[in-house]
Amino acid sequence: MKISYILPVYKVEAYLRECVNSIIRQTYKDIEIILVDDGSPDGSPALCDQLATEDNRIKVLHKPNGGLSDARNAGLKIATGDYIVFMDSDDLWLGDDSLDNLVSLIKRYPGCSFYGFNCQYYYPDSNTYTKWVQYADEVLTPISGNSAMASLVKSGTFPMSACLKVINRQWLIDNQITFKVGQISEDIPWFINLLEKSQKCMFVNDYIYAYRQNVAGSISASGGERSFNSVLNIIKTELALMDKRSFTATAKDSLRSFLAYEVSILIAFVCGLPKDKQSDARAEIKKLCWLLKYTQNPKVRMVSRVYNIFGYAITECVLRLYNWYRSRK
Repeated sequence: MKISYILPVYKVEAYLRECVNSIIRQTYKDIEIILVDDGSPDGSPALCDQLATEDNRIKVLHKPNGGLSDARNAGLKIATGDYIVFMDSDDLWLGDDSLDNLVSLIKRYPGCSFYGFNCQYYYPDSNTYTKWVQYADEVLTPISGNSAMASLVKSGTFPMSACLKVINRQWLIDNQITFKVGQISEDIPWFINLLEKSQKCMFVNDYIYAYRQNVAGSISASGGERSFNSVLNIIKTELALMDKRSFTATAKDSLRSFLAYEVSILIAFVCGLPKDKQSDARAEIKKLCWLLKYTQNPKVRMVSRVYNIFGYAITECVLRLYNWYRSRK
């Protein structure tokens, strides 16, 4: 069983070798590592080529800059593994036997379209790690995409990131599941598509992936007005697609609750937009606040209570203060 790692590379010269080494150290050796140089302007392209001379399992694809989604799609086209792992090239895999354990999981529970694992946030300044919340028991054995949607939203663990899964390559190709080029937060619709098409999937509470924090200029770094507008567009697009999706009615209500969670995030961050854009943005958000009645997600449940009692303006203030408090912890 061969595993293909796909790593988009952009302005990560300082981190790339450490990232690749965390894969090479894996005790499971039947792998390929595809480094997709997305037109990086630093020394990353040359480093990619150097790494390929050091390990014949490393392939390098140089391409013009097209963004994270385009780089991932390009890597998928040339991958030859039975399963795919997407990885950001400034992050790390933890535990030398992590892939071995995942391959054993795949053999123990065959037939899943993908297998999700858990993550930690890595703070290099203090060399500390913070674990993400655990997945609910319901998803720790094979489960349908419909049931997984409901369980993940209900438990408040909706792992959108493409980096937290090992995915059957042929299944991805057969279902034409790729990333939308040019879109920030592209993992959101991608993961929704993953769940919709999945007859069987599962998750495991192995904390394998480490997200390096406070990295400026990486391929996945984004924020501000463009990020805000991208999430807003994703919410609108998903609502427009809702009737066409094959999810059950229960799963669709769970998806609406997840979209309500994204609306809550927009409410919290609207004040960070340019002053002349905030009024129009608030008007757009208010059109979507009806989603707050879908309270399967525990955080949405809390936001909904505040909104129903105090209205939009107070809800925005509360969420802004909450984020300020979290940032200072």
